[in-house]
Amino acid sequence: MRPQMPIIQLEAQAHLKGRRLEFESIAQMLTIRSRETPEASHVYYYDQKLSYRDTNERANQVANFLKEKGVKKGDIVAVMIRNAPEIYYAMWGAQKLGAVALAMNYCLKGPEIAYVLNDAKPKAAFVGSDYLDEFAKGLDQSESKPYVVEAVTDVTHESAIAQKKFADILDQYPTDECLVKQSLDDPFMLLYSSGTTGQPKGILLSNRAQLSQCRNFNRQGYIKGNDVMMIMLPMFHTNPLCVFTYPISYAGQVLCIRKKFSPHEFWPAVMQYGITIIMGVPTMFDYILSKVEPIGIDLSKVKIRYAFTGGASLSLATRREFKKKYNIDFLVGYGLTEGCGGNTTEPALGHFKDGSCGMTHPGEQIEIMDEEGNILPNNVDGEICIKGDCVMMGYLNKPEQAAEIMRGGFLHTGDIGHFDDDGYLYIVDRKGDMIIRGGENIYPRQIEIVLEEHTLIAEVAVIGVPDKYLGQQVKAYIVPKQKGSMTVEATRKWLLERMAKYKVPVLFEFVDRLPRTPSGKVQKFKLFEEKTPASLLVE
Repeated sequence: MRPQMPIIQLEAQAHLKGRRLEFESIAQMLTIRSRETPEASHVYYYDQKLSYRDTNERANQVANFLKEKGVKKGDIVAVMIRNAPEIYYAMWGAQKLGAVALAMNYCLKGPEIAYVLNDAKPKAAFVGSDYLDEFAKGLDQSESKPYVVEAVTDVTHESAIAQKKFADILDQYPTDECLVKQSLDDPFMLLYSSGTTGQPKGILLSNRAQLSQCRNFNRQGYIKGNDVMMIMLPMFHTNPLCVFTYPISYAGQVLCIRKKFSPHEFWPAVMQYGITIIMGVPTMFDYILSKVEPIGIDLSKVKIRYAFTGGASLSLATRREFKKKYNIDFLVGYGLTEGCGGNTTEPALGHFKDGSCGMTHPGEQIEIMDEEGNILPNNVDGEICIKGDCVMMGYLNKPEQAAEIMRGGFLHTGDIGHFDDDGYLYIVDRKGDMIIRGGENIYPRQIEIVLEEHTLIAEVAVIGVPDKYLGQQVKAYIVPKQKGSMTVEATRKWLLERMAKYKVPVLFEFVDRLPRTPSGKVQKFKLFEEKTPASLLVE
């Protein structure tokens, strides 16, 4: 049997003693926590400090408003607001009624917004002033016409579609408790895939899935009393919501919301709020290392215990340098939105392994399978497949696609990897990214890992491009740390000293940046759309 993640019983943890640990819904969790410790700090947002009572009461005001507008259990309520506490009020407010909170990507443009509106058909939409003009374009193109509430910010706009101001709801509606009875298998959240491979799909998550994530996060020893977790990623993404907001709230601890990732505000915020846990994508940490010196900061007084990362691969160089420079350890995790965001993590109570993304969470089953669905032994690459309470209910309006990915009771992730004999998972690549060159299987991530060790390279992405004779050739997109500092010949020679010749790219392109989603994932499908410059071909 594969070794399991070491855990601590919830009842034995000081910060959870005397607290309720089982709930019927995420909305009930907030309601109970607000009664247990009403004055405990819940959210820090610049000069605002909100207690659990504050969050709960404002969520009830939103729920009372939505109820007046006819929103009921099973309806969808959209939220498209830049990182702010209003996201919590709107989402938890909807969830108290048994409605499904839809976290909308605020980077979407009009046609993309129209697609989501037509697919999800939300009854109401809470939209920040920053995005109202673009939302209006989508609303105009959509058959679905939700009631629009504006969360006013300092951004001006031309749109007149808002029918209510968020601040008016908080001024005019009562705080009477609105929690309706729900079940573990009711949906509570709708998140759309980030679009790394094209058209997004609406991923429905249940109360059961999210509560399993909450318990797992706490059973693994990541959270202690007096924790303050800083959210820097966009709050329409699974990590700041499913992996951190709800588990941290389950633990009764504090969330520090930042509007966006600002490298120059990073260290001052860490010190001001006493941050103990941070989460970001590797590009954030690379930027902090290379561009931001903690001038005037006494690093001996930094309280950060761990930096969590996922969503993209963390280079070994970044990990080692962060530890050396700031004495901060990383915990690397792996997960999909379809699996409620987090399915493996390096154990807080164990040891780290370079290149691994940790062990399977308690109560989940992860297997490595071949094309026929057979379970493979340790140290053999295959598709990563997940089973457990964490897995999504399905794709909204797409039952066939959901059935395809949920074959045999397992969530088939499309990611390629293997377990070692100690139960640690290693991601090799995306199944669809695999390159077949003259019959040889080549995993781009293996090449990217080697290139990331090059001292002149900031970022890299490797893809396969069509080749008339070999089927595919390997191409590397490289972002140099300094423009003009690299040549094709020197880079290829450097690689030939470190890997088999058939894996070494024959095409190189030096670029200023890689196309990424807001959560930091490289959008390789955009690289596939580009024409290959013939001048970069190496014979």
